[in-house]
Amino acid sequence: MSWYIDSSAILKLIFTEKETAELDKVMSNKMVTSTLTRVEVKRAVGRINAEKLVVANEVLEQIQFTELDSQTLQLAEAFTPDITLRTLDAIHVASVLRITDAVKGIITYDKQMVTNAKNMGIKVLSPGAKF
Repeated sequence: MSWYIDSSAILKLIFTEKETAELDKVMSNKMVTSTLTRVEVKRAVGRINAEKLVVANEVLEQIQFTELDSQTLQLAEAFTPDITLRTLDAIHVASVLRITDAVKGIITYDKQMVTNAKNMGIKVLSPGAKF
């Protein structure tokens, strides 16, 4: 079974950070993410260090993508006010919920997403992180 991986985790595979080694160990498993993530990652890499776009493409090639569809967007729109996610993070969580039978949970380093996902009953991994 796969894990859903968000852009905060993928960026740690492109730019070495303290959590990268632990995340690399988990990456031996199959990963899936939304097509939204490709846009987020490439734009972030372009802003931070465009020379790393080659590495970004190599990392993204290892990940399976799920299409962003209207049902996922409607689910993200319908989150109640107690779900305190920013728009793109809401779309990531909605994506996980839409494919919940195909994924174990979400890998993220976004603290707000960690809290909200756990409150929604989604298993969360943040390898190497100490929150």
